[in-house]
Amino acid sequence: MNNELETILDTCLYQIEEGESNIEACLARYPDHTEELKPLLMAAARLARAREVVPDSSYKARARTQLNVYMQQHPQRRRVSPVLLRFSIALMTVLLLFVASGTAFAQTALPGDAFYTWKLTSENVWRFTSSDPLGVDITLSNRRVDELVTVSGDQVRRERAVKNYEKLLIKFNAEQDEEKRERILPILRAQQEALKKAGVSVPELESYFPR
Repeated sequence: MNNELETILDTCLYQIEEGESNIEACLARYPDHTEELKPLLMAAARLARAREVVPDSSYKARARTQLNVYMQQHPQRRRVSPVLLRFSIALMTVLLLFVASGTAFAQTALPGDAFYTWKLTSENVWRFTSSDPLGVDITLSNRRVDELVTVSGDQVRRERAVKNYEKLLIKFNAEQDEEKRERILPILRAQQEALKKAGVSVPELESYFPR
């Protein structure tokens, strides 16, 4: 994907997420990139719908089966009590379910919520394992803006949200690669407009666009 298309895609995704645009409008705005842009936007839309997945009742059964298969394929030298084995399987199933459902639930957490630290941790893991760390940072900056707008009426939460957002802004500002900066700036302009509409000002963001 070339730099121009990446910038257009990031801008469209942010505007769609904010409700300021939709797939059809984005495609109409960039007719020269319709063929490449459409499948990417459609895929992103499907992923967004899947983001709130909660493990169903079959998850426990699948986890139990997988654990049984693993234990059969990797037998222990020492004989394990059937009661202990069943207890271990049940415990691992509960832990797997807890981690999966907890991570999904944490994505809706806001600064100050109990699950917010879990949310940040899962994001760090995502960034560490991604082949496009900058793309992840851009997505995370959009999340921080959404959080900031949501908690803007709560002074304590607002201050924490601003600090979290500014960490990403500082990271963006330290970027020396011109192509990457060209990818970042349109997103920051869109975020600046969204925050302005919400009556929120972030000094670190304003420093990007001096008057």
